Amino acid sequence: MIEPQRIGRYLSVDETGHLKPDLAVDRIGEVWKPLVAFVTDVLMNRHGVRSVYLRGSIPRGLAIENVSDADFMYLSDINFDRADAKLEQAAQAQFPFVKGLELSRLDRATLEMVRSPQRRPYFQMLLKTQCLLFAGDDFVRDIAPFRIGPELVSHVFWLQGEYSRLPKLLEEGCKSGEQQAMHQWFSRRIVRSGLEITMARSGRFTRDLYLCYEQFATFYPDRAEEMFGVLVNCLKGGESPLQYGELVAFLAREGAGLNAAAFGQ
Repeated sequence: MIEPQRIGRYLSVDETGHLKPDLAVDRIGEVWKPLVAFVTDVLMNRHGVRSVYLRGSIPRGLAIENVSDADFMYLSDINFDRADAKLEQAAQAQFPFVKGLELSRLDRATLEMVRSPQRRPYFQMLLKTQCLLFAGDDFVRDIAPFRIGPELVSHVFWLQGEYSRLPKLLEEGCKSGEQQAMHQWFSRRIVRSGLEITMARSGRFTRDLYLCYEQFATFYPDRAEEMFGVLVNCLKGGESPLQYGELVAFLAREGAGLNAAAFGQ
């Protein structure tokens, strides 16, 4: 089992203070290129799919075989849930070194949706800062850039509410054989929330888990050991994240403070 390693990097900013995505086609490792081409081709051959974007470790050149997922976001107003499930199975059968294939469909309404307390569309932030166009129309070109601040928050504003629903989600995950994956999923949200409550003070942003833990530990050394345990669970998924209730409450309180300071509430 792989132990936590200091892998990743913070996003840089341009001369105006806006984030610069660290994604490029030439950063994709040779072993991953056939997988990316396969998934992109299947998606773009569906009627109604306008664009395909790749995100995560693969377009950043950080993907690890048998550890990393392949994360795609595609734009379409047509529901392809069944087709997506079949594509996920086909990709993992043909490319067994990929841990999982994640397909996220974005329709027009979702692209314009603003998640309170934010003031800009959440998914536009993901596309602008963390996604690389692979085929179709470049929707991202028309999105204004983002600075470090509350509009980059992906987790902490909603972490407490998600935690309250976690017992039911874990029960469903147990029935479907996905309990370990659920443990890892929520643990990742906790670790990244740790980064989100510190990024305004550090002036640095990343989604890389070890760096998120490291930055949190710098500002909250008394909670470093606890957060490191969550980091380990991101990889192993052997522990129920229900045990992290006090840490979740702490992060939620800190996030509420960030909200108040940023929006004057």
